[in-house]
Amino acid sequence: MGVPILESTDIKAGDSETLDDKAMAFAGECLRKVQQGGAEAVAEYAQRFGELTEGQSAVVQKAELKAAYDSLDRKDRECLDRVAARVKKFATCQRNSIKDMETDIPGGKAGHTVSPVDVAGCYAPGGRYPLPSSVIMTAATARAAGVKKVVVASPKPLPVTLAAAYVSGADVMLRIGGAHAIAALATGAYAGEGAPRADVICGPGNAWVTAAKACCATHARVGIDMLAGPSEVLVVCDETADPEVVASDMLAQAEHDVVARPILVTFSKYGKATALKHIHAVNEALDRQ
Repeated sequence: MGVPILESTDIKAGDSETLDDKAMAFAGECLRKVQQGGAEAVAEYAQRFGELTEGQSAVVQKAELKAAYDSLDRKDRECLDRVAARVKKFATCQRNSIKDMETDIPGGKAGHTVSPVDVAGCYAPGGRYPLPSSVIMTAATARAAGVKKVVVASPKPLPVTLAAAYVSGADVMLRIGGAHAIAALATGAYAGEGAPRADVICGPGNAWVTAAKACCATHARVGIDMLAGPSEVLVVCDETADPEVVASDMLAQAEHDVVARPILVTFSKYGKATALKHIHAVNEALDRQ
């Protein structure tokens, strides 16, 4: 499948709204149904979108996560272990840099404490391609922060995604995605199966996920990390740039969403032609499994 290329004249200015009205309306309705119907309402959405079969549980317990990890070949296990260790190391350093503090002031004392939440809901997209990296960057970070319970949600997870949850220290995973997954995390729809209501929900997602996070922050009293718009990257290069690095950086963002915006600014026709040639070549060579 080729990569569509747009010139700067093809791009409309100001078309960057984070929250879509249609998505917000759907997310609000979805949250209300899950608040009223719990796991049964979530399962209806999941079956509607082909994530679950009738009677199939949405919950993946830790033993199944480990089994998925054990099923991978040694090279893939080592890769996941290595990446998770890097993320945990940096996240631990970040956490240790933020200290409780107290100081004397006239009439008393002032200070702050830094305390982890009890439950973190970590969302990882997976509708088009598996993104085990998103699992690691959210769940491993939550664990390094000292969160007591880490719940991951990702639609139709492949073994590598389940394995990523295992190496990140997740306690349980929901094999569902979209607005209903966010609603399930926010309401504790699967609390009886080890996935209690999240205190905070983090992780990237499409317009439907973003809208659901906005609705849940307002109407389900759950914390969120941010409301992310379409993924963007701006690469500036000339003829001295490594074209494979340019192509990899562009495609790494393009894979996030059909509306992602990888932008190339180049100062020579040679740089443009070479970069575009490698973008197509790298895209064709990518393993999408």
